[in-house]
Amino acid sequence: MKCPKHLGSFLIFIDNTLDYMVTLDLREVDPPHRHKLVLETFHKMKAGEELEVIADHYPAHLLQLVSGKIRKYEVKESEDGNFVLKLTKGEEESKAVIAHLSDYRQTGETFTPIPVIRKDEYGAILVFFKPGQYIPAHAPDSDLIFYVIEGKGKAQIGESQVEIDKGSIIIVPKGVKRGITAETYMEALHVVVPAPSPEDHEKVMEAAARGSKEVQLRS
Repeated sequence: MKCPKHLGSFLIFIDNTLDYMVTLDLREVDPPHRHKLVLETFHKMKAGEELEVIADHYPAHLLQLVSGKIRKYEVKESEDGNFVLKLTKGEEESKAVIAHLSDYRQTGETFTPIPVIRKDEYGAILVFFKPGQYIPAHAPDSDLIFYVIEGKGKAQIGESQVEIDKGSIIIVPKGVKRGITAETYMEALHVVVPAPSPEDHEKVMEAAARGSKEVQLRS
């Protein structure tokens, strides 16, 4: 049985039929506060405990933030168009990751980053683009390795534009502006060292959602 606990304008449910399970319904939470709420809840959980998140879009960006710290997860779309993410927190340990592209393929309203693994030291992310979608130009404190698996487009590096297609590899040092625009459907492996902060990630995703081609990470 799930017992609701009111916390401001949203609900948290604790499922008493399990050892520990929390449900966060983010649909009524202001977007700038959603990831912070989930991350604060997640960090308080112990290994093996479960978290359910209800959202009005595919939670790709949230998965990127917790990747490397979860044992397993699944995402299901409901008949009303909402998405339910269920995840189990894992142990803080190093382990090998074996993945296949087909298990991650997903597209959305903006470019879609799906984490293979994310740690503070680095992140390996599969990125999927529909034609015309883009990563806004930005200059983070991370080195970038970007490998095009399929498709073609353009990359902005500093103030220059270069053509990219299947097999292209781009390496950009931290602090240098970078952005990607897909001309066709495109898939790429995106490795960043270190992983970006949640705040920087949010700024880039919000810029893409607004239709902005560039975003300033620092004032």
